[in-house]
Amino acid sequence: MKHFLKYNLVLALALLVACTYESKEDIASLKETDISKLNISQFEGSRSKSPQVNVDLGSQMSDDGNHPSTQDATKIQRAIVMPDEADGKWKAVKLLIKNKTDETSNETKIITLGSSFELKDSGIKVTVGPFLPNFVMSQKAYTSSGNELTNPAVQLIVEQDGKTIYTGWAFAKYPTMYAFEHKDFALQLMDYIPINVS
Repeated sequence: MKHFLKYNLVLALALLVACTYESKEDIASLKETDISKLNISQFEGSRSKSPQVNVDLGSQMSDDGNHPSTQDATKIQRAIVMPDEADGKWKAVKLLIKNKTDETSNETKIITLGSSFELKDSGIKVTVGPFLPNFVMSQKAYTSSGNELTNPAVQLIVEQDGKTIYTGWAFAKYPTMYAFEHKDFALQLMDYIPINVS
């Protein structure tokens, strides 16, 4: 059965290629092709292993050789656009501050949007930016699709010794996605507090 499927795949590909040839000589030479000499592993859907392709990524690798370098990449600047439905509706978030070296020091903090706090004896300052209840991203902006808590996210700006080391988003439902990574600390969005309506 395998050989039958492989033969049919090669035959179908040969017919497809034959349709693109313009002269009778080209078609005649295609019919004479020895099917056993074709490398089936090159065709998508083949179950046989494809040979490894060596690509020189030397100029694209970072100094440690593990990941492509992003230094030369153009960073897209996006505005934060708060839709009317969510504007002024949220006042604070609850963050879990994980201490990777001492789990007994883990704590949760309620932080007012737009305010900052420091992580104990670390020189790290965290500023909590806007909260988007249903985070969406376009080519030009970060915004919220309405005020429903579908994909809650808060912007965090982290500085260490006066230098910004992280600007990004903490997602409640996807805590590891684009998360702030530090050898001693991690931050996780746990809850969100609306402005009380009286």
